[in-house]
Amino acid sequence: MIKIIDMDKLFDDYISDFVHQNIGKINAEEIENSIPQLYEKFGREKLSELGNKSPEEFYKGYSPEELLECLKAHLDKKVPVSDFLCETIQNDVSNEQALLNQLNQDLPEELTLYLMNMLDAMGSKKCANRYLEFITWDYSESIKELATELLCNMADLVKDNIVGQFKDCAEPIKAYLTQVLSYASKDDKVFDILIEEFVKNQDNIPLYAGYLAKYGDERALPFLKTAIEGEKINYFDFEELRFAIEALGGEYQQERDFSADKIYQKIKQSKSNSKKV
Repeated sequence: MIKIIDMDKLFDDYISDFVHQNIGKINAEEIENSIPQLYEKFGREKLSELGNKSPEEFYKGYSPEELLECLKAHLDKKVPVSDFLCETIQNDVSNEQALLNQLNQDLPEELTLYLMNMLDAMGSKKCANRYLEFITWDYSESIKELATELLCNMADLVKDNIVGQFKDCAEPIKAYLTQVLSYASKDDKVFDILIEEFVKNQDNIPLYAGYLAKYGDERALPFLKTAIEGEKINYFDFEELRFAIEALGGEYQQERDFSADKIYQKIKQSKSNSKKV
């Protein structure tokens, strides 16, 4: 079993010793600016608390199962998780399957988030379907949000699965899935979903117009132009729609009067104040 070590505490002690040795030679700002370099040096320093190993060496030579048990123990005992532990796990691609095996179990939220981030650092794509389960099944908002963010980088791996189940999903789930689909490759079914969600969510125009801009299909231009021509549109939504239209190669040059719009007034006042300074 790997000894549970509070590396943060060891680094704090290391900094304290450095400050003590340099009293009168270096000021507080210089100490703060040197923290990254000191942390690198600390990582290579052999410490008695680590059995005369450096923090970079301490976790090496263990199996992925042992390293993951150590990670769990840190979280269970509320001891800060060392960057050196995470880096040892994620820098060895042979650990990928062990992380995937853990991810397929029902785990505490914090451990799940660690596993997801480490798999992302590895560049793993094998977790795509599991991430889709995190979004569509009963998991915490934190897990859903991270799963959505990570799936955006591998949207095509789950595109067909999302399209197949989209209509049966609850509205909050559709919001996550729509974001992922905006990163997918061109597909008529994906386009139809993005348009349907844009039209349906006129109370959140900036978000859904942004998805259409990201998707990059110029067939969305008529829908964006219809929305921007609405008489009751506010200035913020107008600007976001115009941005989306221009991102798709279109343009909108009609003059609009937003002098009564509160957001427009604040922006105009801010610009006026900036000129006076």
